[in-house]
Amino acid sequence: MALYLLVDAHEPTRKILQRKLLERNQEVLEAESAEEALSILEEQDVDVIVTELRLPQLDGVELLKKITLLYPLMKQIVLTDYMQVHTLLAAVNSGNISRLMTKPLKIDETILRIMKKIGAEVVETKHRKNNIGVMFNGILTNANRPYCLFFEDGTIVGRRALEIPNQEAPDDEMNGLHRFEFPTQFGTYILYQSMNGTVMKHV
Repeated sequence: MALYLLVDAHEPTRKILQRKLLERNQEVLEAESAEEALSILEEQDVDVIVTELRLPQLDGVELLKKITLLYPLMKQIVLTDYMQVHTLLAAVNSGNISRLMTKPLKIDETILRIMKKIGAEVVETKHRKNNIGVMFNGILTNANRPYCLFFEDGTIVGRRALEIPNQEAPDDEMNGLHRFEFPTQFGTYILYQSMNGTVMKHV
């Protein structure tokens, strides 16, 4: 099950698509503007955003740029009646768009199947990313040294007996603190590990 965020100032469009997705056991949130969408994204782990390009204040192209930067695993679907070529190209070039659909759109089984497939792909990707974090934590725990592991966006993936305020903390080799980077297909993991200390294992 994926979580979709529908962003469109036109409420009937949102409601129709929301109903269709809910009928197919997907989760759906709504926003009337880019600003509202960004506020929701701070609180919710959205998998797919479906957005109109013509939005009040901050437009859809700028929204997609911000989402691509802040939430690189999120997939984007553009559903719009705005057909200016330069705007469409700007959206495609700056976003992580999986599908571009034009209004008026008949939301039939084919469209819904495509949307569900995109959502399922994001869920699977996030699951694989999480598994990498679990693997790293398992290895680090067995190494029996204090550590703090971050993802590149600053999210703490795991830690044990070591407090680091953020992933940009300086190396301190004099005190045995080392910084390592592990690039993966999902982004870079940043590790701080103490080479001097050890952690007593629980019996």
